[in-house]
Amino acid sequence: MRLSGELEIHLNRLKNNFSLLKERAPKNEIIFMVKANAYGHGIINIVEFATNELGVKTYGVASLGEAKLIRKKLPSLKIKLLVFSDTQLQKPDSKELYLQQNIIPIISNYSDFEFVLDDPSFKYLPLYLKFNTGMNRLGLDMKDVKRVIAILKKQNRQSVEHVMTHFSSSYIPLKKGNRSYQQYEKFNSILAEFKDAGIDVRETSCANSGAIEQDFGLECSHIRPGLMLYGAKSSPASSWKGECLSELRTQVIKVCEVKKGTPIGYGAHTCSDNGHLVYVAMGYGDGILTYYSGQKITLYGKEAKILGRVNMDITTIFFKELPNEIKRGEDFYFWHPNVANITELASQLNTTPYQVFTAISSRVPRRYLI
Repeated sequence: MRLSGELEIHLNRLKNNFSLLKERAPKNEIIFMVKANAYGHGIINIVEFATNELGVKTYGVASLGEAKLIRKKLPSLKIKLLVFSDTQLQKPDSKELYLQQNIIPIISNYSDFEFVLDDPSFKYLPLYLKFNTGMNRLGLDMKDVKRVIAILKKQNRQSVEHVMTHFSSSYIPLKKGNRSYQQYEKFNSILAEFKDAGIDVRETSCANSGAIEQDFGLECSHIRPGLMLYGAKSSPASSWKGECLSELRTQVIKVCEVKKGTPIGYGAHTCSDNGHLVYVAMGYGDGILTYYSGQKITLYGKEAKILGRVNMDITTIFFKELPNEIKRGEDFYFWHPNVANITELASQLNTTPYQVFTAISSRVPRRYLI
């Protein structure tokens, strides 16, 4: 564990972001995505706060294990948990979890659909069906829509609790006829087939953060925000005004001047100019990934570069002009409202805020502030 650094998580910002979301989508119910340990922010603390303080009733996780953990740690919360990908549905031990702990699998392949319909013990399990409209990852195939409807009718199922799909490219600015519009048209055609067959679809959803940020897909009953509630944008061009929940803090362990051409660290990477080296107590063992090496970033309003290889415990940062805030023994922030915007930082690192957030390891303590 680190003593010199931590991921500071400001829960009041989640409250503010949630208010902004409700202003943007006042008529939609929310499925709050908390997969991957709530995007690295701590799934138990985030779910507890969002339930008790924000009134969130439904959460989306990636795995049955995540849902099981929430039920174990927060047994008194009256919430619905949806498992989106690693459902483990056909394993014997999973049935008890689904049937007795109000955990619901998202059915996204035909084998699982048949399994649930054929097992009498799942007779009252709410059916949440996900269709592939072009993401080509998970989802029932569109060619199976008629077959799905036929089996539902044969089983005398006159309703489905929820039908959903997932946009592949909603982080790209929307234009009529582009991929997101094509997917939405396919999704609506699926809903029309259910309606024509006399099967009631009680709930629908397709809008992930990128779509919500562009007010797209809000005709559905539900939306599925993830990244935006944690305060990052799906793309730097987004108009979303949410605040980043977290601030990644460590300590400066050395500051020194350096001359152009000086070899530094593993591989003897050379400085391209005169300037200053800042060594901070955080490396790939903490989640500052090795491929950040060599990337130019903006910190404290100054151009910087991650110099040489990121080490397991130390990252070396080159500044031509040293920011006044940086001194040996003082706090150093990788992201902070006054240091670096998480969306812009991720873009400079040629990655996404999702990966920046989730990479932060358990070695870095989480501290929760209201």
